Amino acid sequence: AVVLLIIFVGYSLSRFLTQADAGLLNTGEVIRLTLLKVLIALEVLLPIALFFGLMLGLGTLHHESEIVAMQASGISESRMVRAVVTLAIPLALVIAALSIFVRPWAYTQTYQIRSIAEASSDIDRIKAGQFYLTRKTADSVEAAMSDETAPGDKKTPRQEQKSQIGEDQERAIFVEKISVDQALDRIFIRTRIGKELQIVSAQTGDFIEQPGAQYHLLELKNARIFKRVDDGPDLIARIDHFTMNVTNEQPEPPGYKVKSIATAKLALSRRPKDRAEYQWRISTPITTLLLALLAVPLSRSRPRQGR
Repeated sequence: AVVLLIIFVGYSLSRFLTQADAGLLNTGEVIRLTLLKVLIALEVLLPIALFFGLMLGLGTLHHESEIVAMQASGISESRMVRAVVTLAIPLALVIAALSIFVRPWAYTQTYQIRSIAEASSDIDRIKAGQFYLTRKTADSVEAAMSDETAPGDKKTPRQEQKSQIGEDQERAIFVEKISVDQALDRIFIRTRIGKELQIVSAQTGDFIEQPGAQYHLLELKNARIFKRVDDGPDLIARIDHFTMNVTNEQPEPPGYKVKSIATAKLALSRRPKDRAEYQWRISTPITTLLLALLAVPLSRSRPRQGR
């Protein structure tokens, strides 16, 4: 079990560290997601570990003719089966608890962590020297051109942007260097909302977090701006001081996720996916007992046959 657990932890860490390297997760989220992933995997790893453990143990007894000696001393095979079942039943109960109660809780926590990570600001998680791309469909996407003006500049009617409902939003960010005091050097940001395209580049900048506000602020110096709109002329500008609003998104509820639903609710559901998830949770303790019983005949070997 320990070997399987180490292999699985290494596999999970490699996946989450890849996302952390891309700025999608921080260190704390990687650790928590890995631990939750291990909790979820225990319902599969423990039955497999029991099966191989029984195979190895009983196979050794057959190879060393210990089973023959035990049978000669009056210990029947049914008694050995009872011993195996006695060992498997407590483990099956543990696995039932993991599958029925721990599994939905762990998935709920996983979805919440993912939601918080996705709601975090793009600039706050960006790594220097690599492109960072995000895509999402917003129910309401507000362009911030009305606030993205140089001090003293007069706002034009086009800078008062209306909400765009259901538009796909894509943002690509590149920062060449981030100093120790979190100052940004050589910034490139391309934002596409529907058919509108905005490209901003700047020599230096600072990211100002505003935890209680609707937006974080990205202050850029010596910025160059290109904006293309679907129903009007393109905009090209060079601004000494340019402020962008970066939406301070709140974590959204994960919605209906089958794996996070309580087992009691799944038992009453008629949806095929819900029924499949319910049957999986119920089957894991039964599978544990079946694997333990299956290990008894599979571990048999003839004298001098080898393992």
